[in-house]
Amino acid sequence: MIAAVVVCLGACLAFAALAPFVGRRLPPAPATRLLAGGSVLAAGCGGFVLAVMAFVWLGQLGEVAEWGHWSPVTLHADSPLPAPVGIAAGAVLLPLAFLGVRAAVDRCRALVRVHRACRRLARPGQVAIVDSAVPDAFTTPGVVGRIVVTTALLTALDADQQRALIAHERSHLAHRHAWWRLAADLAAAVNPLLRRTAATVTQATERWADEDAATAVGDRRLVARAVAHAALASRRRPAATAVAAVGGRVPQRVRALLAPPPRRRPLLLAGLLVVLLAGAGGAAAVEHTGEDLFEHAELHGQHAAPHHRAHDLPNLPR
Repeated sequence: MIAAVVVCLGACLAFAALAPFVGRRLPPAPATRLLAGGSVLAAGCGGFVLAVMAFVWLGQLGEVAEWGHWSPVTLHADSPLPAPVGIAAGAVLLPLAFLGVRAAVDRCRALVRVHRACRRLARPGQVAIVDSAVPDAFTTPGVVGRIVVTTALLTALDADQQRALIAHERSHLAHRHAWWRLAADLAAAVNPLLRRTAATVTQATERWADEDAATAVGDRRLVARAVAHAALASRRRPAATAVAAVGGRVPQRVRALLAPPPRRRPLLLAGLLVVLLAGAGGAAAVEHTGEDLFEHAELHGQHAAPHHRAHDLPNLPR
């Protein structure tokens, strides 16, 4: 079990370290899918392994063993993990679980607020133009979202740039970029080491929409000018406003649009996939070993006399 724990947690740490580097070099569409999905997998595998480690220690307590009908003596004898390791795993897992639940609740509330505020502006899939002095454009999440653009931003762009802007937002809508971002953000809430990966996913979704807009209008420089003008307009917005007109890192987006389309990098993609598979394999091995430990302890618990169980409990830290 110890080797599987090391492999799984080591792979999760390697993914957190490598994912931002790899994501910046992959084309934006596969980068978004790989990094968002990989973040969920890494956070899930890491949390699962911590939970198994904590429960192997917790299962050795007499009250818990009696509830589960297994022998705490056998579980203690078979366990490959020292008690301090199980305690440390539980101490790490509890706050991370709390942060994940709180982030999920906050995001759900925010999604509901956005949906209620924008559901009557336009039909699903359509563009809503809002009379506002705040230059902004965004896509609402949902099964089928809406595109919301303010008059202040439209005024700052010419007709061709407006067309590029709408093409950019339609890409967000078509590929449900808000949900990819949400998945990465929730994984980062559970595992703070994945925050840089979540930021890379945000940038990748903006780059994905930029590339789709460039394909739709047939002019990469036009999209670059639209992104730059929208960013300048958002900087001139009133100081009291907090909503940005464009997302991601604008200078990097503009430079990417002025360069040729990104190349495929199969070796980087395959390398990060190998890291994720190693983490998933380690988690599966931990699950199999933990299941064997409790099955063996349960088998001995069924044959042990109740009074023997009460007297044979090991001295465990509480």
